[in-house]
Amino acid sequence: MTATPRFALAIAALLAASSVFAYGLGDAAKAVSGATGGSVAQVATTPEASGLLSALTGQLGVTDQQALGGTGALLGLAKNKLSGTDYSQLLNAVPGLDKLAGGNALGGSLGNLGGSALGNVSSMADVNKAFGALGMDQGMTGKFAGVLLDYLGKQGAGGDLLGSLGSLWGVGG
Repeated sequence: MTATPRFALAIAALLAASSVFAYGLGDAAKAVSGATGGSVAQVATTPEASGLLSALTGQLGVTDQQALGGTGALLGLAKNKLSGTDYSQLLNAVPGLDKLAGGNALGGSLGNLGGSALGNVSSMADVNKAFGALGMDQGMTGKFAGVLLDYLGKQGAGGDLLGSLGSLWGVGG
């Protein structure tokens, strides 16, 4: 009789411990912060990409890490769900956006972890989980998406692309 409760306890402990090993975008943002000497904004290598992060921190009052991680989550979803043509148009609208979306600079800072974390963003539920890991509630995803769409529009992104992104992110575009 004592073996069954011990077995159940061991299974419960194993299941609880497995979540400790999960890698999330919050961990990615923290790793970027450490890799860049504390300033996540250094990942933004162009004035346009830096302007996007500044717009998010200024308008929404989020930290640099939250701005980068939230942007990375939404752009990761766009990368995984938009057509190649639409995604290329998105990258062309804001030079350096690929770095915020887990491109070479961000991926280089994180090794393979940055790309794999963003590669796993395949739904808004995944985006919401990333926001939660960054200490933001689900309501922030719509606010982030709104700022991103506004910024992309000001940078010359086309109406069709903005509409596709708005639909993907669950906000008007």
